Amino acid sequence: MQTKSLLLLVGIASTGFQLQAQDSSKINQLNEVTVTATKGPQKAGETGKVVTILSQHYLQQNSGKTIAQILNQQTGLLINGAENNRGTVPNVYMRGASNGNTLILVDGMPVSDASQINNTFDLNFITPEQVEKIEILSGSQSTLYGSNAVAGVINIITRKAGDKKIGATFNGSYGSYNTWQGNASIQGTLNKFSYLAGYKFEKTKGFSDAYDSTGHGAFDKDGFRQHAAFAKLGYQVSSRWQLHSLFLYNNYHQDLDEGAYVDERDYTGKSNYFQAGLKSDYQFNKGTWHFLYTYQRTGRNILNDSSYNGPGIYAKFDSSAFVSNIHQFETYVNYDILPQLRLVGGGTFRVANMDKYDRLISNYDPALSVTRLAPDSAHINESSVYASLLLHNMHGLNVELGGRYNYHNIYGSNQTFSFNPSYLINNRHKFFVNISSGYRIPSLYQLYSNYGNKNLQPEETISYEAGYQAALAKDRVNIRVTGFRRNTKDLIVFLFDQATYVSQYGNANKQKASGAELEAEWTITKGLVLSANYTYVDGKVTETQPKDTSYNNLYRIPKHAVNATLGYQATKALFVSASMKYMGQRFDYIGLPDMPIAPMGDYYTVDLYGEYKFGNLLKIYAGFRNITDYKYFDILGYNSRRFNFTTGVIVNL
Repeated sequence: MQTKSLLLLVGIASTGFQLQAQDSSKINQLNEVTVTATKGPQKAGETGKVVTILSQHYLQQNSGKTIAQILNQQTGLLINGAENNRGTVPNVYMRGASNGNTLILVDGMPVSDASQINNTFDLNFITPEQVEKIEILSGSQSTLYGSNAVAGVINIITRKAGDKKIGATFNGSYGSYNTWQGNASIQGTLNKFSYLAGYKFEKTKGFSDAYDSTGHGAFDKDGFRQHAAFAKLGYQVSSRWQLHSLFLYNNYHQDLDEGAYVDERDYTGKSNYFQAGLKSDYQFNKGTWHFLYTYQRTGRNILNDSSYNGPGIYAKFDSSAFVSNIHQFETYVNYDILPQLRLVGGGTFRVANMDKYDRLISNYDPALSVTRLAPDSAHINESSVYASLLLHNMHGLNVELGGRYNYHNIYGSNQTFSFNPSYLINNRHKFFVNISSGYRIPSLYQLYSNYGNKNLQPEETISYEAGYQAALAKDRVNIRVTGFRRNTKDLIVFLFDQATYVSQYGNANKQKASGAELEAEWTITKGLVLSANYTYVDGKVTETQPKDTSYNNLYRIPKHAVNATLGYQATKALFVSASMKYMGQRFDYIGLPDMPIAPMGDYYTVDLYGEYKFGNLLKIYAGFRNITDYKYFDILGYNSRRFNFTTGVIVNL
């Protein structure tokens, strides 16, 4: 991008335009209530943690986008793959931390896939129609949430049943790449029983996953189709006791390519996800007792039946199957020892295993190769107990002090702590500090796969965070400034030995990452809101063996990222907006001896959106994204979306 263009974009971003209804702010107001920060209802002004709440109203004003695309607009978050072809598994990078360091929750229950490289959850399994709101908790949260919460937590809270005896919602949309979507749901409350159930279907012809660098490869389109079902049941056992159950099922099929810059016409994949969860909430005189259980099963299959054998194709036949099974139990209490002193304490137990089955005939060896990694050899179990004391509203002073003890069947025991003081002045100004430790256990793939290393050590992290948040001009102006630093020991990295050509996971000595976040929102007048966010992050790895070296390894993560939106709530029915994203220079890992990394350059995109409501019954909307048709890459060698649109209708009965 030329210098003038960059300066223009930075100027727009510094103005920070976003216009939308006043109650749609995504920067958490100091008097809003969060349930994720302390595992219980807590005013944002009374916690020193950095919390962003994406309300139902905000989600509605982003109709037509996936969960990954919505999260990709938020401060400190990069969802790599969100704008690639449908079916690309989005990788979540928060504050420069690698994929796998951000914990995903659904209704407070951790979700993951033990067969994925980084134990991560596929955000394609959650559709926006299932979601009531999203809470984003930035910074180390391992004390309350355990492994994988090193950089933060994203809690996806599903829809409520509502007060009607019976209600229904229908929506449908059509968009670029011949994309069709349809969704139907019913919900209601009958005396003590509540219910919600829905189904969604999506189909698209898509575009080529791989980028044709020659322009003459005639790469084929890679399609996608998805079936998703959702059910949520609730029962009010008594005035104090509630039971909830959650069921998610998702199945999608996708066409794949061989790799970066390499087409493939008979490579397909399919993924299945099932989640069943039970939650019990019991209220007693001075607090609440919670019990959660969730079971997850993920199956992934990849097949190349080799009818196409073009240039760059490695296998004549390739079939792989992955299965992950996870059981997790958690129980905890919120107990008010004093009006200003709360105890949060509990324990978790988790078991996980993976099954991996490969059949391969390569172009270099006609023999059939069969390998199996069975679940009886690739499994883990871990248990932990934790406690946190929350001193709140002591003349503006709030302090959280907590610790966690974890036991792992391979790595034994470890401990984490958190110290999080904050000070609130006149419910308008908040200063906060957070010092906490975190840990991340190697995934089963990193331990037991073909590239696995059973000698891997867990990552251990110390994080420092400080900032200021304010609500000014009678809550018309909201700002938050945060600085952070993270020191990681035994960072898990992928290593390639140039002498032996052997690839394997290993531990780097240490990594240091630091950065800053700036968020601002200004309500100019009713319905006219300006907002923007800017993220700066930098980091490097230091090695001492075989010699002292230092290098940047924040692959695919820019130093500078800006999001800004301009819109107008013209009437109660009509809302329009325009958004801009700027991503600075990034590098992707290639691993070649003469080119270990390659630059991807900076880029910007501009989006337009509009919706019109006919009361509460009907809404029509249209979104136009990357309207300048800018060509850019989030993953080197793979296409990102050029100009595209979605238009749809939502009916509420």
